[in-house]
Amino acid sequence: MKRNLLALAVGVAFVLPLAAQAAPTVYGRLNLSVDYVDADTVAANTDGQVWQLNSNASRIGVKGNEKLTDELTAVYKAEWDVKGDVGGADLAGRERYIGLKHYQWGTVRLGNIDSPFKNSEDSIDVFNDMANLDMGNFLYGQNRLGNSINYVSPKFLDVFGANVTLQPGEAVKNENHIADAISLALSYEDDSLYLSAAMDKEVMNAATAIDSDAMRFLARYKINESITASAMFQTAEPTLNPTDAKEESIAVSASYVMGSVTARGEVLLVNASSNAGDNDTMLVGGGVDYNFTQSSKAFANLALKNQEVTGGTSLDTIYLGFGMETRF
Repeated sequence: MKRNLLALAVGVAFVLPLAAQAAPTVYGRLNLSVDYVDADTVAANTDGQVWQLNSNASRIGVKGNEKLTDELTAVYKAEWDVKGDVGGADLAGRERYIGLKHYQWGTVRLGNIDSPFKNSEDSIDVFNDMANLDMGNFLYGQNRLGNSINYVSPKFLDVFGANVTLQPGEAVKNENHIADAISLALSYEDDSLYLSAAMDKEVMNAATAIDSDAMRFLARYKINESITASAMFQTAEPTLNPTDAKEESIAVSASYVMGSVTARGEVLLVNASSNAGDNDTMLVGGGVDYNFTQSSKAFANLALKNQEVTGGTSLDTIYLGFGMETRF
């Protein structure tokens, strides 16, 4: 009996320190699609028709938290991109951070973090993460910021929130302040309505490597249990702008849930102008999801892109795809 009690005491003494820190959560997502692209082309002897197998932002990560005191909790996350369609180069860095969360004052995080401007998009993009159709292919703002000093507020009055990132320049291009770039988003959210206003100031555009300023306004309204509609307007331009370049974008989208089936549609208009002329892009499309479970679904997408480039040339592209996603 004494030996059994001694063994139990030793076991408890070993387990208690481990129990103080919650085990991290390993999670991930695999999203693969077969896509057909039929694009107009101005190049001679070039066929714009192609079949593709795409990995759409597939990922794996680990995240967790550790209670430090009655008021403070440590939070952490590390996430990697997974190329689900090919071998070789893999595990590219995505979002990762470490931080402190105060039960009353919010969360401070340090790391490589999605910008508040990007996060303000909510669910406006019904093609989110699709290799060809994600709205980040067509407009400014889908930035993940390295060297982020990020603060996320708690919900004030249960509906108001703030998310702000300061990005030190680290002496690049003679920038050496703690906030050489700023991304900020303010939001209101209740049971049916979401509103957000966001801005970027001197944030490097991931697509062009040019510092940019931008504003974004978004609204989402849940009409009933089945129908949700969203709308967004944004403007963006280079911080230093010798060519008078400017981008203006409008997006509207909606989704309709019918049991295990979700139908979704989107219209996106982007006007990019400069001293050289205008470049207009319109994307119109929709998709259907069939949710087998909360973690797995099959989907299909169909979209048409029309691009009016400087000089009056009009180019059309048709996107057709189907695939499957599972989360774990």
